[in-house]
Amino acid sequence: MVIEIKRCCRSPYGVDGVLTINGRTICATVEHPHDHLPAGSYPVELTANREAGRRMPTLPQGATIRAGNGAFTLRNGSIVVGVKHIKGVVVKSGEVFERLYERIEKNVKRKNSVVVTIK
Repeated sequence: MVIEIKRCCRSPYGVDGVLTINGRTICATVEHPHDHLPAGSYPVELTANREAGRRMPTLPQGATIRAGNGAFTLRNGSIVVGVKHIKGVVVKSGEVFERLYERIEKNVKRKNSVVVTIK
């Protein structure tokens, strides 16, 4: 499974993007305006996260794909998913994250590779 994130807007409030899977738009993304990952492809694993108290989609640098509202609480290049509200802010993040997590988890259980490509 290839998850593609196309960054579209940069502002002092965050780096906004659109997350697609197989060419289908799934949700909006927000990243920290200064602490985001460089463009490229990254493998995704589900690893235990003490802070969240659950397994999280994790990239090699320790970045996670997670629920949240804005970018300023993020570390290590993490990515927040949700429905775009205003620049740097998403809403309904918990619902969107759970649906995305289920898709990632199904692919991991089937032993399919999961890759995030950031453009």
